[in-house]
This record gives sequence, structure tokens and C-alpha cells, in this order.
Amino acid sequence: MGNLLSIFIHAANIHDTKSGIVPAHSACLKYPAIQRFCADAGYRGTFINDVEKILCRSVDISEKIKPHEWEKLKWRWVVERTFSWFNGYRRLSKD
Repeated sequence: MGNLLSIFIHAANIHDTKSGIVPAHSACLKYPAIQRFCADAGYRGTFINDVEKILCRSVDISEKIKPHEWEKLKWRWVVERTFSWFNGYRRLSKD
């Protein structure tokens, strides 16, 4: 589902794959029914190994979207422009 279950802020010189086990472990403690984690391609390697060894859970890695698979949606600009007009009005400008 993609709900946010745990947050951990670390220094910028630590890679996410190495510190990702901390919020994963915290989420498993709060919600023991968690069976799998979802992550993008940047979490391959260390994160997957740590989750499997320490937490005995598995990780699903999402595939990258290839550029030719993108599809231009017709009339999308009309909807986006309408929302931008709405934000220009005084009452709705506080969004």
C-alpha cells in the first residue's frame, strides 16, 4: 500500500542502503505482521541482505520505468492549468 510506518533521519554521508535497516527494524517492532518490504532499485544489495538476515523478511524491488513506456495523457494540461487558476483566487490561495 505504501504507507509510512517509520522514519529515521541520518547524516548525509551514510548511504540509505546501510541505514535503511533502522526504520525497517522499528517498523517490524511496531507492526509485527509485516511480511515484506517494498523498495526502489537504489536499495539493492546491503539493504536486502540486512533485512533477510536480521529481520527474516523479504524485499520487493520495483522495476525502473523505461522511457518508451511513458504515455502522454490527452488534455492533462487543461486540468493542470485549471488547478493553477483555482490557486490564483484569493480564498483558495492558502492551499
